[in-house]
Amino acid sequence: MPSVQTRFAKYATKELNKEFGTNINIERLRISLITWDTALRDIYVEDYKKDTLFHIQELTTSILSMRNLINGRLEFGGIEVEELNFKLKTYEGERQTNLDVFVEKLDDGKPRDPGKPPFFLSSSDVVVEGSWFRIIDENDERQVTLNFKDLNIMAEDFLILGPEVSAQIQELSFKSRIGILMERLQTSFKYTKQQMRFDSLQIKTPGSNLFGNVVFDYNREDLKDFEDKVNVSASFTESSVSLDEINLIYDEFGEGKEVFFAANLHGILNDLQVSDLFLSSDNTGIRGDLHFVNLFKKEGPFSLNADLKNLTTNYYQLRSLLPNILGKSLPSSFAKL
Repeated sequence: MPSVQTRFAKYATKELNKEFGTNINIERLRISLITWDTALRDIYVEDYKKDTLFHIQELTTSILSMRNLINGRLEFGGIEVEELNFKLKTYEGERQTNLDVFVEKLDDGKPRDPGKPPFFLSSSDVVVEGSWFRIIDENDERQVTLNFKDLNIMAEDFLILGPEVSAQIQELSFKSRIGILMERLQTSFKYTKQQMRFDSLQIKTPGSNLFGNVVFDYNREDLKDFEDKVNVSASFTESSVSLDEINLIYDEFGEGKEVFFAANLHGILNDLQVSDLFLSSDNTGIRGDLHFVNLFKKEGPFSLNADLKNLTTNYYQLRSLLPNILGKSLPSSFAKL
C-alpha cells in the first residue's frame, strides 16, 4: 500500500538523517513491487539554517537493488526530476555556503569506522526539467548573484561518493536573470573538496560558441574570495563570442560584433595570465600574451601588460569595438595610422 511505502521512505530518511546529521524529508513514495519503478513527491532537503537547500516536486526512478537501498547505498537507474528548486546560499557573516555545510556532513574528513561506507548515490542517467537555480550571498551587495530559470539538464553516469560529485552532462540549458539564454552546455564535470573540472566543455548560446577545458583549484575556504584565491586553468580553441551578449554583463562594446578567439588562461582572476592568444573581429586582430592585474577589483590599480606578436586594427575599428571607452578618447589623428 502507498501509505506503508511512504512510512518506509520516512524510516529510511530518518536513518539517513541520523547517520549524517542531515534533514531530508520525503512526503510520499510509491514503488512498483514488480518493476521496482519508484515515484517520490515533495522531496525536501533543509540547510543548516532551516531554510531550503533544495526541493523537488516529483522524482521518478527505478531501484536497482532494494537490499543496497535499505543499507544506505542509493543505486538507481534513470532519474527524472520535475521542478527542482535549488538555493545555494551564503548567510550573512558566513564564509561557507549551505551546500558546503551539507557536503561536510556527508564526509567530515575523519577516518571512518570499519564497515561504515561513505554516502553513495548513483544513476545511469538524469533528466531535470522546469527547474530553478539560484546563488545567493547575503554578504554581497547584489545578494542574488546567479538566477537561472527554466533549467533543464540531461546527464549520464551521475555519482555522489562522499563529498565528490561527477557526471557526464550532455545537455544543460537555462534562461538567466540578465537575459542570457544558454541553449546548450556539454561537459564532463567533477567536483571535489579541492577542485572543479569542466573537461571537454562546449557552450552554445544564440550568438556564441565556446570549446575548451576549465579547471578551478582551491581550498574550500578560498571559494569565498573566488576572484583572489581560486586558481583558474583554462584553454579555448576555435571559439566565438557575440559582443551583444557580453553587453548584457558589461555594456561597453559595439553592437552587432562577433569575436573569434583561442587562448590559454591561468592564475587567479585578479592576476590572470592569457597566453597564446589569437583574437579577431572584422579587421582587428591580436596575437600574443597578456597579463591582467586587478581586472575584477574596483579598488587598487588596474594594469595590463602585453607581449604582442601582432596587432592589426585601425581608428574606425577601435571606435566601433569600444564606442564609449575608445570612441570618445582616441584622437582623430589616429585615423592616419
